[in-house]
Parts: sequence; structure tokens; C-alpha cells
Amino acid sequence: MGHKNSKKSKKESQGHMEQKQGKEQIDPQNKSAPPTPDIGKIQFAMGCYWTGEGSLGALPGVISTKAGSCVGHFETVRVYYDKKKTNPQTLQKQSGFTLVKANPTFISARNSQQKYYLQNAKGLSHLLKDISKGGTVAGSETIAAEMNSLVGGYGSHELLASVVKEANLNEKDASNLKRYF
Repeated sequence: MGHKNSKKSKKESQGHMEQKQGKEQIDPQNKSAPPTPDIGKIQFAMGCYWTGEGSLGALPGVISTKAGSCVGHFETVRVYYDKKKTNPQTLQKQSGFTLVKANPTFISARNSQQKYYLQNAKGLSHLLKDISKGGTVAGSETIAAEMNSLVGGYGSHELLASVVKEANLNEKDASNLKRYF
């Protein structure tokens, strides 16, 4: 659960979100994240970050989720969100989780804890990539967060249809996702 101390990687410079010595970096080249001025970063505390990541990923405006912890809170979910679509108060009201004040240093949970529902979904886990960075599906952190939510039983039929289309799922994968939702 420690921080990476290696030099900047090639993938990082190509637009991936990375935790480096306690600081998050988002590159506008990352196709699932809009330019930095439009992105907000918050953390929510809860009793189980699997549930937190699952329910938060289904909320409108959420760009990405990642399970972890921070000072004073053992289980938290860090959320990047689109400021044009939502705000921390709305996300807190919709989720019921505790908003962590001042965004203390976020410490990522182990890879096995990220997108837990999707990682353990038979017939769908093969779609999850880049798990060390929180996970992507079809190259998108947003689709990964939404699909994880759907597998966990969160979201809506509209979200399900959107994810099937945006991820360009084949018939078998779409059927598996619908079965979980």
C-alpha cells in the first residue's frame, strides 16, 4: 500500500492517472478524464469501500473511482468527477457516505481490492485492464467504474444500455453484464 518511488513511467507520460509520492496526477490526454479545470477530486469514507466504489461509480458525473484509505479513515473511495455535471454535496446526498474534508493524502488499496465486483464477476473480469491504476474497460476509467457498479447491483437500466454501447460489448459479455444487474 505504499507509494511508488520509481521514475515517471512511459505509460504515465502517455496520459494515465497515477499516484506518485502521495499526489494524484491527471493528464488531459486521458480519454476518460476531461481537462483538469473541469475535474474535481473528493474522497468519501464508509464502512466498506467495495460498496462505496460500487454505488459511487453509478452516479451521474463520476469520472472514476478508486478504493483506498486516508488519515483518519480506514476505508475511503477517491472520486474524480465532472464539475459541470455534479458537485461534492450532490454526490454525498446521493450516496449517503461521509465526505472527507480537505482531501488528505489518498493511499490506494491493493489491486485485489480495486473494482472488486467486476474483478470477481465470472464472464466479465477479462474486460478489466490497468487495475494498478484503478481499472479501465475499453480504455475508459469511467466505463470501468460504471460496469463495476452494475455488477454490484447499482445503477439503472439506462446506465446498463449506455455501458453496453460505450464499451462496445459483444453479445456474450452484454448478456453476462445484464445477468449481474
